[in-house]
Amino acid sequence: MAKFIVIEGIDGCGGNTQTNLLQKYFGKENVLFLSFPAYNTKIGKLIDDFLHKRIMLNSDVELLLYFGDILQFKSSILKARKKGEIILCDRYFTSTIVHQGEKALELNSIFNLPKPDVCFLLDVTGEESQKRKTKEKGTFNSDRNETNLFFLNDTREKYLKVAKNQVFCKWEIINGEKPINEIFEIIKSKLK
Repeated sequence: MAKFIVIEGIDGCGGNTQTNLLQKYFGKENVLFLSFPAYNTKIGKLIDDFLHKRIMLNSDVELLLYFGDILQFKSSILKARKKGEIILCDRYFTSTIVHQGEKALELNSIFNLPKPDVCFLLDVTGEESQKRKTKEKGTFNSDRNETNLFFLNDTREKYLKVAKNQVFCKWEIINGEKPINEIFEIIKSKLK
């Protein structure tokens, strides 16, 4: 059974929903749950400021912030692996690869982040993403990515390319527009 599991996809793909279901399924004991960006950290707060247009960053600084956000949890992931715990991530370095491409992989060649056993891509269209995010929190609170349909569809295509090419780890592509429970059953079946 996979021990290091990542759920990925564009905003509104259902990643948070599926990681919450997996948390309940596995129970709280012997499970390390992480969600990226980790908004409760100093780096995560900077990312939140960037996403909500309170600060501007060039692409290199953006890469370093997102990478640093994950890197600060590397030792926790390695400890959990050593103990045989399940590691469950709502997004991970796999997102950084999608957004930053080769630069992210080059940076990782220095720091060598742990690779997941499986990364589930919940595939939804940009239109579906916006529909879900609007229902969830309204357009007033949406961040720079959630309001940009071109960005969402472009990011979806990049996710599909990375997943089909199995970049960095094993990927499984799941239709994220299926009913929640059906998606959850597919994920559980692929974890065995």
